[in-house]
Amino acid sequence: MEEFISDDYFYKDVDSPTGPLRLVASRKGLAAVAWNAGDVFRIRLHELKESPGHALLMETERQLNAYFEKKRRTFDLPLDLIGTGFQKKVWEALRDIPFGQTKSYGDLARQLGDLKAVRAVGGALNKNPVPIIVPCHRVIGSSGVLTGFAGGIGTKDYLLRLEDPNLQLNLWDQQQDV
Repeated sequence: MEEFISDDYFYKDVDSPTGPLRLVASRKGLAAVAWNAGDVFRIRLHELKESPGHALLMETERQLNAYFEKKRRTFDLPLDLIGTGFQKKVWEALRDIPFGQTKSYGDLARQLGDLKAVRAVGGALNKNPVPIIVPCHRVIGSSGVLTGFAGGIGTKDYLLRLEDPNLQLNLWDQQQDV
């Protein structure tokens, strides 16, 4: 069952090279980034209020623009991530993957101390409410295969090549290879 949050949430729609993004913030921090307004968020949010002048959403847009212009490698934003304890551990581990580098699902599971948790790691990545900011696009299959991504495989490829144009990826074998 999905968790239902009853706090106030504010949103701003912005353009990006990967398509329109909807940025969502609570009073505590950035809560979601989605590729279009119709996206189903990975958490259920109560009543979104449009707020194009919201300070955190404007700062998020500024930092995202700098990232897409290759002028920023990390994000410095307060986050309000809703998830299980395990999901939060995975999302925190994602933030340790350096700009322009990748890890496999197995690498993350090992880092978290349980190689058997590979599929659980994948499930946590699927629930990441703030892709790009928490860089789940930097996780690929063990053989270099690009695997699922909320913004689509093309977007994942774009983000990885934005960070490292020389990155060697296996785009042809799209099977789930974790």
